[in-house]
Amino acid sequence: MKAIEIEILGKKYYFKGDDPDGLKKTAQYLESQLEELNQKFNTVDQKKLFVLYSLIITEKYFAEKENNEKLSNEIEQINNLLNNVKLESQI
Repeated sequence: MKAIEIEILGKKYYFKGDDPDGLKKTAQYLESQLEELNQKFNTVDQKKLFVLYSLIITEKYFAEKENNEKLSNEIEQINNLLNNVKLESQI
């Protein structure tokens, strides 16, 4: 694991990871999202920005989780239909 320094909103953080470039890219994306929120809500409170962004990410996570469950159910239904067609063709 490589140690990596990341700066987000002027503060430096130190991490260790197997993919330093991926971590830097993720940190850059996070900083851009936080800066966008900062412009939208005009706040200097970094904790508030992190909480707002965490809520946004959590909301997206739950939406994606629900979507994945629906897709899994649809795949299961399709597989069942395909199995029925296969069984009927063997008769």
